[in-house]
Amino acid sequence: MTIEEKEEKMTSTIKLKLDEIDYRITSIISYYHENMKLRDNTYKNTIITSFTEPLLNSETSIITDSETLEMLYVWTGPTRYMEINDFFIKK
Repeated sequence: MTIEEKEEKMTSTIKLKLDEIDYRITSIISYYHENMKLRDNTYKNTIITSFTEPLLNSETSIITDSETLEMLYVWTGPTRYMEINDFFIKK
């Protein structure tokens, strides 16, 4: 699978998961980031999927391992992170 195909796959996968929990967004995009420094200070090639929430106009990103397509964590700000399972809970 090419990087572009992986980006498209993650965009659609995350959009579906957001729809399942009724999380409204105005835009969503995925892009490849080579050798990204992760929250545990390790480096990994990633796909970052960013989306904007309309009410507060805040941006959230989901960091995904580009090799395995495993969603690693949610990045909500410069030093704020959430676990994937905690984020995708319907409220």
